[in-house]
Amino acid sequence: MVASIKSALSLLDRRSKRILLVLVVIQVLVASLDLLGVLLFGVVAALSASAVAGETSQTLTQVLGWVGLTETDEVLLAIVLAAVAGLVFIVKSVLTFLLVRRSLRFLANRQAMVSSRLVEHLLSRPLLFVQRNSSQQNAYALTSGVNAATIGVLGNSVVVVAEVALLGVMSLGLLLIDPLVAVFTMVFFAALALILNRALGNWARRLGTQLASAEVASYTSVQDALRTYRETTVSGRRTLFVQRFQGLRWQAAKYQADSQIMVQVSKYVFEVGLIIGGAALAMSQLLTREVVAAVAVIAVFLTAASRIMPALLRLQQASLGIRQASGTALPTFELDRDLDSMAEGFHIDARLRDRVLAGLVSDHEGFSPVLVVQSATVSYPSADRPAIADATIRLEAGASLALVGPTGAGKSTLADLVLGVIEPDSGSVSVSGLRPTDAVARWPGAMSYVPQEVIVLNGTIRDNVALGLPTEDVDDQTVWEALERAHLAEMLRREREGLDTLVGEHGVRLSGGQRQRLGLARALYTRPRFMVLDEATSALDAETEKAVTDALQELAGEVTLVIVAHRLATIRHCTMVTYIEEGRIRSSGTFEEVRSAQPNFDRQAELLGL
Repeated sequence: MVASIKSALSLLDRRSKRILLVLVVIQVLVASLDLLGVLLFGVVAALSASAVAGETSQTLTQVLGWVGLTETDEVLLAIVLAAVAGLVFIVKSVLTFLLVRRSLRFLANRQAMVSSRLVEHLLSRPLLFVQRNSSQQNAYALTSGVNAATIGVLGNSVVVVAEVALLGVMSLGLLLIDPLVAVFTMVFFAALALILNRALGNWARRLGTQLASAEVASYTSVQDALRTYRETTVSGRRTLFVQRFQGLRWQAAKYQADSQIMVQVSKYVFEVGLIIGGAALAMSQLLTREVVAAVAVIAVFLTAASRIMPALLRLQQASLGIRQASGTALPTFELDRDLDSMAEGFHIDARLRDRVLAGLVSDHEGFSPVLVVQSATVSYPSADRPAIADATIRLEAGASLALVGPTGAGKSTLADLVLGVIEPDSGSVSVSGLRPTDAVARWPGAMSYVPQEVIVLNGTIRDNVALGLPTEDVDDQTVWEALERAHLAEMLRREREGLDTLVGEHGVRLSGGQRQRLGLARALYTRPRFMVLDEATSALDAETEKAVTDALQELAGEVTLVIVAHRLATIRHCTMVTYIEEGRIRSSGTFEEVRSAQPNFDRQAELLGL
C-alpha cells in the first residue's frame, strides 16, 4: 500500500504535493475538535449522574475547579455544555466536509493535469515505444487508471491520514481521562481493524487488478467486433464475439459486486464490535467503581466510540480503497515508470496553432527539403536481423525518391525513420539539417505523410482534411485546393454536402479509394515542402491512380517526395529509385538502372507490363 501511495505521489508535481500536504495538516488540526466534544460530553454525563445520585465525584470537582465553575448549577451547566459539545461536533463535521470537498476537487483537477502530462509524454516517444502496449491499454492507463491513482489512491490516503489523526487525538484524550479504558479501547478496536485489514487487504488489491483487466479486455472485445463486422457477419461468427463480451462483462460485474460486499463487511464487524466492547466495559466499570465515575467513563467511552467507530470504518474502507485502486491504477504506474526511464520528449507549445496557420501563408520560409540518411540502423526487439542496416541516402530539394523491394524488406521502417516516428539505433537522419522531429517542431506542416491505411476521424470532411485544427481556424478555400489535388472535390460537390459531409466512424461512408484520397488531401492541406507516401495509391482504381500520379508529378521540383510503392507505375518517373532487400539498400539510381541491376525488380516490372 505504501508503494502504491509513493507511485501515485510521483505523478504529481512539487506544487501539487505541497498543496496536498497543507490540506492534510488542516484536516489533522480539525480532528482535535472531536476530542473537545468527547470531553465535554464526558463532563455532561458526570454532571447528570451526579445530579441523579446526589453526590459529586472528586475528579469532577477538580475539573470544574480548573475552569471556575464549582458554584454553577449542575443541571444548567450540563445543558450548556451539552449544547456546546453538540455545536463543536457540528462545526467539526462541516469543516471536515468542506475540506474533503476541497481535497477531492483538488485531486480531480490533478487527475486532468496528470492525464494531459502522460498523453504529452507518450505521444512524444518513438513509435516503437507507443506500440509496446495496445491502444486499449494505453487509453485505460491514461483515463481510468489515472482516476484510480489520484482519486482512489491519493484521495483515500488523505482520508487515512485524517482518520489516523482523529484516532490519535481520541486515544490521547482517553489516556488523560482513564488510562485503563484508553488501553482497552485502543487495543480492542485496533485488533478489529488489523484482523479486517489482513483478511480483506489482499482481496481488495486482487479485485482491483482483475477489474482493470476485465475492463481493458471488454474494450478490446467490442472494438474487435465492430472493426471486423463484415468478416464476422459473413463467417457467421458474430455470436462468438457477443459471447466473449458477455463473459467479460459478467466477470466485471462479479468483481464490482465483490468490491461492494467487501466494504459492507467492515461496517457490520465494527457494529458488532461496538456492542460487545461497550457491554464488556460497562460491566467492568459498574462492578469496580462508584456509580457517578462509572457512568462518566461509560459515557466517555460510548461518545468516543461513536466517533472512533465511524473513523475506523472510514479508515478501513480507505485502506481497502487504496489497495483496490492500486491494482486498478497499475497500468498507469507502469506507464509512468516507462516514460520516466526514457529521455524527455516534446512539450506542449502554446503557439503551435499560430505557427501552423502562419506556415500556410509563409510557404514554410527557411525550410530546406533536403534529406540525409547516414549509416542508419534500426533493429526491432526479438528480431533476427536489423529492419534497416547501414542505410545511406541523400535526396536534394525537389527530388523524388522511390523505395521499392519485396514485402518485409524494410521500406516502411525507412519511411518511419525519415518521418522521425522512430529513432535509429545508430547513424543519423536529418531533414533541412535537423532531426526530423526538430524540423517538424520548427516548421509544422512543412512535412506531411500519407499512410497506406488512412485513419479517418468521425466527423466532417473539413475536420479530416484540417486534422486537429479548430474549426474556426480552417480555411475552406485551402481545403478545397487540397481536395482538388487529391481528385475528391468533384464528388463532394456533386454527390455529397461539400465540406460538411459526415464520413462516419472509421470513414464507413466513404469507399476505400475515397478514404485514400482524403488522406492525400490531408497531407496536401498545409502546402508541404516534403512528403512521404507509404503505398498511398494502393486503394485507388487505375484512372484515379493515374490522376494522383500526375498530381505528384506536378509537385516535382516544388516538393521533395519519398514514395514507398509496390505499384511501380506510380514511381517510374521518380528522380531516384532505391531497391531494399532484407533491410539493406541493394541498388540506387534511375528506374531503368535499378531494373538492370536487380533481376527480382526487373521481373516484377515485366509482370506489370512496364
